Amino acid sequence: MRQHKLETLVWLARLKSFRAVAEKLNTTQAAISQRVASVENQLGVVLFERRKRQCKLTAEGREIIPYAERILELTGEMLERVANADAFRGVIRLGVVDTIVHVWLTTLLEQLQTQHPHVTVELRVDTSTVLREAVQSGSLDMAFLVGPLADADMSARYLCTYEFGWVASPGLGLQGRTVPLEEISRRPIVTFPRSSRPYALVKEQMKAANLQASRINASGSVTASVNLVVNAGGIGFLPMVSVQEELDHGRLHLVDTDADSVSLQYYAYFPAELPHTLTEAIVDLAKDVSNGKSS
Repeated sequence: MRQHKLETLVWLARLKSFRAVAEKLNTTQAAISQRVASVENQLGVVLFERRKRQCKLTAEGREIIPYAERILELTGEMLERVANADAFRGVIRLGVVDTIVHVWLTTLLEQLQTQHPHVTVELRVDTSTVLREAVQSGSLDMAFLVGPLADADMSARYLCTYEFGWVASPGLGLQGRTVPLEEISRRPIVTFPRSSRPYALVKEQMKAANLQASRINASGSVTASVNLVVNAGGIGFLPMVSVQEELDHGRLHLVDTDADSVSLQYYAYFPAELPHTLTEAIVDLAKDVSNGKSS
């Protein structure tokens, strides 16, 4: 039986609330309910009496919980014994969306090498949709991607938020006025690949305004997208953090439009049963680096 399911049982016995346990374990009430139902089906007994606001242990539940607590305690002792910070070693298969690659991944890898020199990272860069499926299938251990995320048997920890906006080269002559979305729809648009959330947002904005984009140039590379927009190859729908240098030097400018501004949240996403010590160390470091707090 997986560790995260045992943790769910123990916390539900203590907190007596699916909502409270979901908040404690950073997941959804539906995920908690699924975990409990899975254990009950496996054991063939009902462990909790469900009530409107609270739940309580059945007689069978009161017998099972001490075993779950003992298993978790022994697991914790084992991990503490063999996985202290100095002993972290092995390979982490990490997936990352290109926005993060472009902004702070290099710093993260440098910090990880300094703090945990025996950990090797195998890197894969792709869209959030592809990376999410890779983590779920087990071909990746962890991914940094766009959320929110709420999947049973998975954990998601918030890292950072980045604003997306419309940008263009001064050569297109769009400065000093409000550019309607209808005009943008008639020009080439540069953004992320078809399976990405930014691409979907462009389509949603166009649909809400009863418009059809004439052409969307989708690229999986932030660098290639920025260069294309700088060279007047289209209007970009890109993360502001990735184009700040171009904005500062006047190679790009913000396009004043009648479309709503959009911000996307980025999360660390990994199986709930992944060993907590190394996982938490990497996630904590990623959160510090993404917020400029690393040494």
